[in-house]
Amino acid sequence: MPSDVFIDGARCLERIRKLYKLWHNTNSEDGTDVLTHENDAIRSADAIIIVRGQKEDDFTYSKTAAMQTWLFGYVMHDVLVVFCQDSVIIFAGSKKINYLKKIESEQNNKENAPRNFNFLVRKDNDEKNFADIIEQIKQSHQGKTLGIFSKDKMDGTFGEQWKDCLSQHSFATVDISASIGYLLSIKDNEELGLIRKACEITGKLYSKHLKDQVVNTVDSERKVKHSKLSEGLEAALSEEKFVAKADLNNVEMCYPAIIQSGGNYNLKFSANVDNNLLHYGGSSIVCAFGIRYKSYCSNLVRTLLVNPSEEMKNTYKFLLACEQLIINELKHDVSLCDVYKLVREKVENERPELLNKMTNNLGTALGIEFRESSIAITSKCTIKAQKGMTFQVSIGFSNLDNPQGTDDQSKVYALFIGDTIIVNENEPCAIYTSSKKDISHIAIVLKDDGSDDNEDDDAPSIAPRRAAIKENPKKDSSAPEESRQEYQKALLRKLNERAEARLTSQDDKVSSERTRKILNSYKSEGQLPQDPDIQDLKLYVDKRYETVILPINGVATPFHISTIK
Repeated sequence: MPSDVFIDGARCLERIRKLYKLWHNTNSEDGTDVLTHENDAIRSADAIIIVRGQKEDDFTYSKTAAMQTWLFGYVMHDVLVVFCQDSVIIFAGSKKINYLKKIESEQNNKENAPRNFNFLVRKDNDEKNFADIIEQIKQSHQGKTLGIFSKDKMDGTFGEQWKDCLSQHSFATVDISASIGYLLSIKDNEELGLIRKACEITGKLYSKHLKDQVVNTVDSERKVKHSKLSEGLEAALSEEKFVAKADLNNVEMCYPAIIQSGGNYNLKFSANVDNNLLHYGGSSIVCAFGIRYKSYCSNLVRTLLVNPSEEMKNTYKFLLACEQLIINELKHDVSLCDVYKLVREKVENERPELLNKMTNNLGTALGIEFRESSIAITSKCTIKAQKGMTFQVSIGFSNLDNPQGTDDQSKVYALFIGDTIIVNENEPCAIYTSSKKDISHIAIVLKDDGSDDNEDDDAPSIAPRRAAIKENPKKDSSAPEESRQEYQKALLRKLNERAEARLTSQDDKVSSERTRKILNSYKSEGQLPQDPDIQDLKLYVDKRYETVILPINGVATPFHISTIK
């Protein structure tokens, strides 16, 4: 056990009692007593078994790990926990037992189940302890049916020993995965705080890193693989400018970041990241990822459009309206299938040609596990949303035609958006992922050197530098002389004495204003050229933007040629 691991005994006991209330169907103020067909399974169990064997090489989501995290705040291996009618049995090594005994110290009310805790320490020969556990199980309720997680594995020596012990007895089993998923779906304030933090980090990584990387790649016309962008995002998790130093050991990816473009789209979070090059010839770029913070998940999905046609813009705006409908209608005590039905009806009535292109799943409950598949916004899920449930809602359209595409890869595109939200009682859901997604923040408009300056007057703010630089002089020269002078007078009051002296001459006013705007070669660090010399902290000259990049105190620092002059 790591020395810094701490168990909150009071919190653990409170959550154990929530489990018993759901199991025994007793009254509860937190919503866990709501009867659904998903909870019938746990109520048929005479005892509940949570067992975890040896540590796996690769992390996988599981109900066993989720329950241990929810109860103990830590995932422990070679541990057996048995919930009986009135008692809890914990069988583990001595260090883990000493850690978990803090739960018992909080047991000051023996009127509520569980009334007793039985801690058993593992020894070289565990046959007697296993036999004692079996006897206590047989005395719990009818002693015949065990609630288990059927998909979870019990690898290693300890897991095999427990399986061999069970095989000698004729217990029936029932899968309680959906019941536990329902229990864990309703978050307390502490859990909501962790999910908010995860969403905050996710939003920062998207807006300050991934989005900049994609826009810079498009602007510089570099060849970058989807997998490279995905790996770069994961590497950014170790940078303090995105994650506070104190949190570096508490963050990880929920799944490998998904980057898709160039006509090949799979709007599922299980999709593999391919090695195709990022395509930006009038297409869509789908980005999806989520960060776990202290084991709690988040999710964000955004689509960037490169030189979108009016049809693409209109379809994207319609997609935003569909997601907003989910957020507005997903409230306490509303069936998830009813929310799905409303969205489907909207698509059918307003854009019927998109109906068979819409994703079948519009979201799932989210928490310690990235997806709770039994609580999903689908046509068949009759579970009712509860206040305090958190969801990753996502909706997309795939296999969309783009007749204006410049090549085969851009003639087919997809749109996909998603956010992390919390269900409220009588109000629309609150959105935890705050990254902007309106058309002005996701459209990348490229302008060739021979393009017409008069077109696209309301160019999106995400326009790359080669478009923005071209537009600025036009805006300056077309401004009325009188208003331009007033603006320059206001600037003079704020500038230092050197700048004020330089701008005193009327002849220099226009050129100075232009220079001031052009000095900002890059809007953010992510737009710096991705050249090995910059990475190696060497002198680099960016001829396109007339900028010299110098390493200063270990940081690549750009200086426009006008500054040097």
